[in-house]
Amino acid sequence: MPTIKDVAKKSGYSITTVSRALNGYDDVSEETKKKIQKVAKELKYYPNAIARSLVQKGSKTFGYILCGLERGTKHVIIQEFLSAIYDFTREKGYDIIIMAVDSKNPGTKSYLQFAREHNLAGIIVSGITTDEKYYEELLHSQIPCVLIDLLADNIRVGCVTTDNYEASRDVVTYLYKMGHRNIAFLNGKEKASVSMVRYSGFVDKMRELGLNFSLDYVINGEFSEEIAYERVKEFLPKHPEITAIYCASDLMALGAMRAAKELSIDIPGKLSIVGFDNIPIAQYTSPALTTVEQDFYQMGYEAAKMLYDIVQNKDVPHSKKISYKIIERSSVGMV
Repeated sequence: MPTIKDVAKKSGYSITTVSRALNGYDDVSEETKKKIQKVAKELKYYPNAIARSLVQKGSKTFGYILCGLERGTKHVIIQEFLSAIYDFTREKGYDIIIMAVDSKNPGTKSYLQFAREHNLAGIIVSGITTDEKYYEELLHSQIPCVLIDLLADNIRVGCVTTDNYEASRDVVTYLYKMGHRNIAFLNGKEKASVSMVRYSGFVDKMRELGLNFSLDYVINGEFSEEIAYERVKEFLPKHPEITAIYCASDLMALGAMRAAKELSIDIPGKLSIVGFDNIPIAQYTSPALTTVEQDFYQMGYEAAKMLYDIVQNKDVPHSKKISYKIIERSSVGMV
């Protein structure tokens, strides 16, 4: 098994430089990091031994890395996650330390640095996408980790998520039973795991039912109310045949509803809209939004419980799907 000394010898750098490069320190240039990472990959060396040394036995502190901490109604989701994680850790006598990151302007602190500085027993992560640096880091780390709403191709990493695939299939079935045949899909971020899974469920059910599916009917709303508003307002005049839009989040559904109203398209008379999340404001829109309800508190609680079980070396499944339900309100009508 290769060691850090082997990487240092082959790369021509000191052990200290190799260690700092593989741990993402800023005082090592990007060029040097790439050279060292290339050698480490060639030797099939990953800094797992470093990671193990960072997590001392007996630590009773969990970390929570969250991305997308912005003003607005999305905070409701994060608050539910936090409340649940806090409730569970308090029950077990653990502390929780939070690190907020911005995908547009990622900070300099790495996943391993965060774990080292706070002597973390394990980390819960939410809100990141598969193309972010933290995702790649945690895949190669042996620090116990559980992801919320993000799948990982790594048996060491746990995952708690809503059954997004079946939820999307159920939404299409629901709209089909309401008479809709031309359905558009307002998706979120391209590299977000939930976007990919919800899209797959949508497409598979559309094809299974023999419905008219076209990539022209897929809109990218970036999980943003404003972007969804702009793109739906541009989309609808070009596709008058569309009778329903399935939105991958309630925030985007709000933007879609605003766009339809400005275009004088009656909801649900001419256009039906379904959201996803069931954030509190969904019941107060006009018309009230039909949506898929996720149990965010349960997701956060199960994530903390799974991490605790992993840290305790319990033989438990590393994947759990949380149930959902369609909340019928007034934004969907019969065709």
